[in-house]
Amino acid sequence: MSDRRAKPAVLWALGALVALGLAVRFASLGVQSYHHDEVITVARVIPGGFGEMLHSVKASESNPPLYYVLAWGWAKAFGTGEVGMRSLSALLGAATVPVAFLAAREASSARAGLIAAAIVAVNPMLIWYSQEARSYALLVLLLALSLLFLLRALRTRAASDLAFWALASAGALCSHYFAGFAVALEAAWLLIALRSRWRAVLPAVAGIGLVALALLPLIAAQANPRHIGWIDGTPLFGRLLQTGVSFLAGETGHVIAEPLRVRFALVPAALAGLALLLLALRGSGRERRGALAPLAVGVAVAVLASALALAGKDYVVERNLLPALVPLAIVVAIGFSASGARRVGLVCATLLCAYWLGFAVHVARTPNLQRPDFRELAEVLGPPSVPRAIVSWKLAGDPLRFYLSEESGRVYRGAIPLREIDVVGKPVAKRQLVRLPRTFHQVERVRLERLTLIRYTSRSTREVPFRVLRELPTGFGSDAVIVDGLPAAGAGRP
Repeated sequence: MSDRRAKPAVLWALGALVALGLAVRFASLGVQSYHHDEVITVARVIPGGFGEMLHSVKASESNPPLYYVLAWGWAKAFGTGEVGMRSLSALLGAATVPVAFLAAREASSARAGLIAAAIVAVNPMLIWYSQEARSYALLVLLLALSLLFLLRALRTRAASDLAFWALASAGALCSHYFAGFAVALEAAWLLIALRSRWRAVLPAVAGIGLVALALLPLIAAQANPRHIGWIDGTPLFGRLLQTGVSFLAGETGHVIAEPLRVRFALVPAALAGLALLLLALRGSGRERRGALAPLAVGVAVAVLASALALAGKDYVVERNLLPALVPLAIVVAIGFSASGARRVGLVCATLLCAYWLGFAVHVARTPNLQRPDFRELAEVLGPPSVPRAIVSWKLAGDPLRFYLSEESGRVYRGAIPLREIDVVGKPVAKRQLVRLPRTFHQVERVRLERLTLIRYTSRSTREVPFRVLRELPTGFGSDAVIVDGLPAAGAGRP
């Protein structure tokens, strides 16, 4: 189905795209501070011994352990700083570029492969999660490999390709549970398409089944409504819309505590839609058939996850649907490379990649499109000179503690003796209703890009009830209260 002999020009072009993928990931790798989930990785899961790491994955995570196993060893070599820790994901993300080339070439042509590689190299969503110390870049890479060997197995019918498919699929399942949607569709496809080769297909599928069964006790142990209870707080349709926007423009919405920004996705959406139109109207029968398997995998992830959500197990959020992104990117690449519209397709593919590359630079230079800067915030807060409380929103709690002193701790109840209260939130009107003891007065207001720090101090130590602190206006909903500078800062923590 594909022109599998790589010409020197193709190899040079692929090499340039891999270099581009590395550059856009590593150039801004340390620009942003750690976000909430990353802090969980570097401060809670991997700091101890190997056994402690596995226990932490079981007790406090909702993902399988493969990424944490790799990250634990990586941290020993490169440390837990932003660049050192994220470099693992950046390498995995860049490694997906040549895999996307091979998969699209297998499905259609080397031209489609190069376009797919370019899309994967500069897609904002893939760049974002290649710069996050979590399992998503590993998930995307392994599922891209799984798709590649599915396509190869459908062509060659070889037991070796089926074995490689099973190995990649098992790794994906051990990286993120949502890989199961893509793997299940691929397994069904193989069982039907290669039914005459059932002696080779059944062991591969059975091996995947055994891995899934082995993960069931871990899934049961990790089941915790607190980990995912926030997800169904918004309508399913809104989260699917957020997914579409994120696939086209990266994480510019709720992940960075911002409203959905549809406008950034309009140009990519129009160009991707044109690619599908070119495939339907100007693509050959072979090209349309080649796009069928990647399209089915991408759609199956969204459909099966949504069906599960409607059945009462709602885990639909854009990063969990990442298994659909590379397969859909391959479909778009095949559309741009359609034999009946190559010049138009090439121009549109170039425009899409140029838009995304420019947007990546824009994000790296625009704090309002980045994770909240907890490093700078911690520097401005400084070490405590008196007993103080820092009031913020829930997902800010762990990053702030990570960048603050080791003595800082979360509180959840009681009355806290304080002389300083710092409120971190969205920019708000200077006149606002603040119910604090009369001895507290505002002494400072600092604007930190899209965050504002308001500092209140008292001449004497006063006990302030937790409920009063929690009701302070942040613009996010204040349910994270951190204290430090106390004789026992951790008092009140569960």
